[in-house]
Amino acid sequence: MRIPDRILNIVEKQLDADCGIGADRGNTVTTENKTVICRAPRFPEKRYLTDAAYGELLRERMEKESGNEPRVYEGQDLFFRGIVCMGRVRILAAQEIFGWCVKEFGTLKHPEWLCQFSGLRRLDQLLSRYGRKIEDVRLNFLPSGETPEEIPEGRLPFELRWLEEGELADRRELRAFRHAVCGSGLTPDVLAAAALLDGRIVGMAGATRDGGLLRQIGVDVDEAQRGKGMAAALVGILKNEILRRGEIPFYGVSQSHILSMNTAVSAGFLPAWTEIYAAASTKTER
Repeated sequence: MRIPDRILNIVEKQLDADCGIGADRGNTVTTENKTVICRAPRFPEKRYLTDAAYGELLRERMEKESGNEPRVYEGQDLFFRGIVCMGRVRILAAQEIFGWCVKEFGTLKHPEWLCQFSGLRRLDQLLSRYGRKIEDVRLNFLPSGETPEEIPEGRLPFELRWLEEGELADRRELRAFRHAVCGSGLTPDVLAAAALLDGRIVGMAGATRDGGLLRQIGVDVDEAQRGKGMAAALVGILKNEILRRGEIPFYGVSQSHILSMNTAVSAGFLPAWTEIYAAASTKTER
């Protein structure tokens, strides 16, 4: 199994946009080891803005720089962003740390080891000097094919219900499925597949619009239904529908969440890229 080239090509362009790589403005350096490092634009201070409003401001500014809409999440700080996909590394770095990033990441013998702990420790120490920290390191999965085997609804051990974008807002019964239906204005919920038993929702996989054609899938299942394959079934069903609509589904997990990784693989996904997120720190170390 392998990720189709068409999907990879689309995602590569999205990841370029995420790191400000696009329009040639003289702000990007490609090092000898092929790492691409982009100088982040100057962003205004957050001040009184909410996380969602500030994220929208960052996204608009980044889109002007790269020419394509980037993925930006609530609480994320674009002072630094690191992505490694299929051995190719992309870095977005603020002016204050740009030179350090060129030296640190541009001399890696094996750039795909971007997330090795020793390197992450040095990066986190650097970020702390500027009031930032590494927030998370996430592994992201893409479909292993574009026409996966369909699962007839009659074979499912639950009733399947589809919820479109307009049905996902302000529904009290969906609050228990916060990993599937996020309620973010920055990355809106656009589609969900719900599992019902005796008329009650007991599991749900949901998709958010994460820039361009990418749709991120999250899943939640009632505790009593876990370990029965419901999460993987719902994720696979939702993945198929997103592909049918001409969009690209992906599934992201924290590096240590093995159970969630197993769900992704069982649903027909393969690991594709790893991403380092930065966020503002509550403590500044000088």
